[in-house]
Amino acid sequence: MNVSNGVLVFAVLGALLTISSGASAQAPSAIADLVGARASSGETQLEARGYQFIKGNTVRGEKWTFWWSGEQRQCVQVATLDGRYSAIQAVPAANCGQAGEQGPVTAFGRQDEARNEQSTTLTLICYGEGSKPSVEAHSGYRWNSRRDRYEPINEITNGVQGFDSEVQVEITGQRGRIHLTGKLIAPIHSGGNNNWWNLDELQVNSDRITARYAMNGLNKPKVDIDRRSGRIHIDGIEHFKGECDEGNWADSGHRF
Repeated sequence: MNVSNGVLVFAVLGALLTISSGASAQAPSAIADLVGARASSGETQLEARGYQFIKGNTVRGEKWTFWWSGEQRQCVQVATLDGRYSAIQAVPAANCGQAGEQGPVTAFGRQDEARNEQSTTLTLICYGEGSKPSVEAHSGYRWNSRRDRYEPINEITNGVQGFDSEVQVEITGQRGRIHLTGKLIAPIHSGGNNNWWNLDELQVNSDRITARYAMNGLNKPKVDIDRRSGRIHIDGIEHFKGECDEGNWADSGHRF
């Protein structure tokens, strides 16, 4: 199968299959019951279970906070939407300012013990618009001038479908992963873990982050993030452009 045929196959499948939105990464079992709780009650329960608030940020109406458990040696990220905890997930310990802690096992693997060199640690939340190939079926009537009459028609045309989506990117040192939702997930995909894909060929410098991830054998989109503007581009069979936020970029002249 050549690439053009592959695009058509995915386009046809995209028109026939319904793609559900991505599920949140699984919460640590000891606090999984807090998903759906009111934020005020959730904060009280987190503190009662040994977690300490570290920092927080609000992005387009959704609040993100980080909590550290010294006993569990675990950092968790909590998303709050409409006054309730919408998601809880374990993240690298460096997100809680514990770069030397071993931390829980994540998609990155276990955190290294105290490092001699400083590494990049980022958790980005990106919103934007995307597009993907689509197939549309049309039916109706068309005038046939030779027969001097209207005749029924059924046509299938290729097109482009637009959509809004959210992307999350986590980077620790030279390892990273990306969380995809909705139409950014192809009908046929492989390699994802709770809608997280590992970032391959990851390159991080002071101004730019580039990488790839393998959606499937034919579709290996490229990720390009401008650290000054905060803009993210994903270029594959599905295309996405958006803006990422982490916070505290004003002092350095970078978004992150």
